[in-house]
Amino acid sequence: MNNTQEQIHFTVNIVLDNDGEANFTYSINGKEVTGGGVVRTETAGVYSLDEATVAEGFLFTDATITDVDKETSCAQDFSFKVSDNGRTITIIDTGENPGTACLVFNVECNGKAYESADPQIINKKEN
Repeated sequence: MNNTQEQIHFTVNIVLDNDGEANFTYSINGKEVTGGGVVRTETAGVYSLDEATVAEGFLFTDATITDVDKETSCAQDFSFKVSDNGRTITIIDTGENPGTACLVFNVECNGKAYESADPQIINKKEN
């Protein structure tokens, strides 16, 4: 990450429901949010698993980023880095191209893989 990026810090909680599906919730400073959002400049979204999620055995493995609309391709603007032994994943968005991207987090828990629902990120030009 460089010093000119906007940084947004998310806390991630993952709970398995009765059907064994992983439910992801995102918060910023204790307030629940979607996990996605609108980006107008180079941005780093820093997603950190909360202590309860880590205690259950969840760790980030990677992310899958795809375009929602092939006419306005922006997925190539994104990269990711897993750090802190899988407890944190940073999604870097250069914000160069307008469009909407699907962001899916891939995690593992006790050897089993899970995916998040899609918190979409929308790239818009600066005003």
